[in-house]
Amino acid sequence: MSNILEKIFSKKYFPPILTILVLLIGSLAIANLLSDTTIIIEQDNVVIRESAATNSNAIVELSSGDQVTVISSDNGWNRVRFGTYDGWIPQWLLDNQQLVSDQNIYAQILVNTPVYSSPDENSELITNLESGQYLPINYESNGWISVTLTDGVGYFRTRLVGLINPEQVPTAELTEEAMDEQALEAERLALQDIGVIRSDFQLLYDSPSVYADYIYEIDRDQTFTVLDIVTDDVGNEFAFVEDENGIRGYVEDRLVAYLADSVGHVGTTNPGSLADATILIDPGHGGEDPGAISYDELTYEKDVTLDTAYIIRDHLEALGAEVLMTRDDDSFVPLNGIVDISNQSNADVFISLHYDASLYPDWSGITTYYYHESDFSIADSINNELINVNMINNGTNFGNYHVIRENSRPAVLLELGYMSNTNDLVSIRSEDYRHNIAEAIVTGLSNYFDNQAANEASN
Repeated sequence: MSNILEKIFSKKYFPPILTILVLLIGSLAIANLLSDTTIIIEQDNVVIRESAATNSNAIVELSSGDQVTVISSDNGWNRVRFGTYDGWIPQWLLDNQQLVSDQNIYAQILVNTPVYSSPDENSELITNLESGQYLPINYESNGWISVTLTDGVGYFRTRLVGLINPEQVPTAELTEEAMDEQALEAERLALQDIGVIRSDFQLLYDSPSVYADYIYEIDRDQTFTVLDIVTDDVGNEFAFVEDENGIRGYVEDRLVAYLADSVGHVGTTNPGSLADATILIDPGHGGEDPGAISYDELTYEKDVTLDTAYIIRDHLEALGAEVLMTRDDDSFVPLNGIVDISNQSNADVFISLHYDASLYPDWSGITTYYYHESDFSIADSINNELINVNMINNGTNFGNYHVIRENSRPAVLLELGYMSNTNDLVSIRSEDYRHNIAEAIVTGLSNYFDNQAANEASN
């Protein structure tokens, strides 16, 4: 041993050994710096605490503009370093800049919320809180909120509720409309990072690519917390998500329905019958936007959607329905404008008409799309009649399209055949086919409203 030590500390070996140690320590320090994330605090009254709980001791108070290094994140809290200080701050406070601080906060109950005897979903279920209630919070810790109920202390998940300041709690002075809008905004904020997969046979990938290895096949209606949105090399967006078991991976963002998008969406209107209904028809594209163009460049999507809309309008009006259209000539209406027309119309159903196209000439058929879960029934009722049209039917599917996603009225989008398919194009150019399409859509609408009325009568 003494011989080894003598060699290590000899003039021959000690300098290179010391150099290697210095380089190694420096590399480790650099790696540690690269692995951490620096964030800028954008509000005052953010307190670093000893542990991930709002009732733990305060270490230091931050000010707007201060920079902290995030060491790790867990259950809605970030472990951070600020100068010589090391502690925890809640991510939900950084996300919700309306909150004055992490103290004196109210929980706004947005959905039916289970309350447990301890911060553990395997503990005793005390009660279920209904939406519309406001409770002062004792403290929040690691994704759980403690509140005092009439029969003792209870705990529920932070992600299920909205967090607001005391002055945001509705009072008698607030109008009903203001209370409703405030509640909707709080609900959107609480649900903004919750996504659900409404399609079958989708995969959770281990990296943002459809060619990556997959972790598992996702169940239909499975929910995730969306942590980030990333883009692959060709511009496709992927949601970086975490499931209820803490497993993380990537899913195509176009397949994700964000629950916040459906807050304030009108699920059903129940006018009583088709004759009493108002239907808004959106002939896709128009004006400077031709939409899909047939392979022989003789047929434009904007023209056949408008012609189809005219035929559907005539069928509906003959049965007594009121019909509105987002355009009735060759004009262009931007997507936001289409949504605004729908949201202000109080229509019982919004129908966007399209004819598809693909780089694959063998792709064919009709597809019915919905975005909001409550719109599935109207979409499926229409598609059940479109099945009878002489065209391949691709079913009723989730579709992340602006005009139905941002729509507050019951909304569907119909792709009524592929202009890039030779056989489909023959049908699309046929007025008989467009009349058959119109009859199927009208029958689907009539069946839907009749079922709504029957359900209302039975209740």
